[in-house]
Amino acid sequence: KRKWVAGADAAYAKDAREHDGERERAAQAKAASTQRTVISVMDHGAKGDGVADDKAAFEAAVAAARGVKRAVVLLPAGHTFLLSPIALVEESELEIRIDGTVRAPVMERWPRPPQEDASLSAERQRMRYAFLELRYCRSLVISGSGAIEGRGQPWWRRRKRRPEIRAPALLVIRESSDCVVRYLSLVESPFYHVVVLDSERIKLDRLRVATPSGSVNTDGIDVLASSDVTISKCHVSTGDDNVAIKEGSRRVQVLGGLFHKGHGLSIGSLGERHTEQSVEDVLLANVRFYRTSNAARVKTWQGGRGHVRNVTFSNLDVRAVGQPLVVDQFYCPASQHRGTCANETDAVAVSDVTVSGLTGWHTSGVAAMLHCSQSRPCGVVATGIDVRSVPGCSNVVRCLNVASRPGAACADGDNMHGYRLDLSRR
Repeated sequence: KRKWVAGADAAYAKDAREHDGERERAAQAKAASTQRTVISVMDHGAKGDGVADDKAAFEAAVAAARGVKRAVVLLPAGHTFLLSPIALVEESELEIRIDGTVRAPVMERWPRPPQEDASLSAERQRMRYAFLELRYCRSLVISGSGAIEGRGQPWWRRRKRRPEIRAPALLVIRESSDCVVRYLSLVESPFYHVVVLDSERIKLDRLRVATPSGSVNTDGIDVLASSDVTISKCHVSTGDDNVAIKEGSRRVQVLGGLFHKGHGLSIGSLGERHTEQSVEDVLLANVRFYRTSNAARVKTWQGGRGHVRNVTFSNLDVRAVGQPLVVDQFYCPASQHRGTCANETDAVAVSDVTVSGLTGWHTSGVAAMLHCSQSRPCGVVATGIDVRSVPGCSNVVRCLNVASRPGAACADGDNMHGYRLDLSRR
């Protein structure tokens, strides 16, 4: 097993170098090809020394760019810009180019999080606290070859002891449209790295997210209540979900890229606290997974309502992944629910899930776990599963209450106490 994992690590390192090199070249080519009016924060009083707070200079540069056609607010390379939390509100037709490093304040210098709002869902509560927020923006671009650093480690240590403490996301796109974020690195967020919330027609292109595997709730990219979102060729290495597609989202595409460590792509969780929540029209295609706990996962709580439907997982390459494919309608982690999880009849309906092409190898002995509700059996068609297990492990597909079709995994029901298909141990 060690030899196999070492081989996966070497392959990942090679893929990561190639991916990041291509991302940097794309950022440089894009900057060189566009004719823009550049407004540097250095001309508006920024120090760029990583010590002085440059928020006022940044806001002055943004104000100077308003009304200027094809304006670019530049944070130049070779500088580190310490910024207090910033909200860009009702900005449009503007590019923010980060070629230097933007750094969040230390934990002790953060303002208090917003007061709890009982009218909001649990997930919306978590997304109200941010370092950089785009609110009511239109046609805004954030690009560049630089980085946004969240300085998250003190937050993770605190939240491991007290998980109820709110921590800020690094970048939140809220109630905005036709916005693009591309080429940047987002590093060590205190909480989620990129959030797309109540927005439409958003593109996230060739981003790099880098956070250690021991970090807490550091999802790479989260999409909630948004539509027509495209996530393309992103390199996400994190301590939680690499990408999560959450309540109210539809027409979301995740195309290409590398997912490292983390939990892979998750739909959900949905139905927490007996809520009605849905996701539909999702495509995950041509992504490579290295040492993630899962590749593609759907997770819903018992007692919830709503639906997950029209989901396609296509051409996924997994290496040293735990359980590559998971549909779990009994989701109830101890971190979010103390005590015993109740057995309930209501369930979020899962239907029209298609898996087409899953190759590589896994470490758990279970290539796919499809655990569905007795009251609402899930509709999953899984074909083209061609994965191996590490030497000495089984290689099975585990099925429970799956409404499948002839020729697919689980076609014959829930034999062997849930274990249905024994793949070869090649």
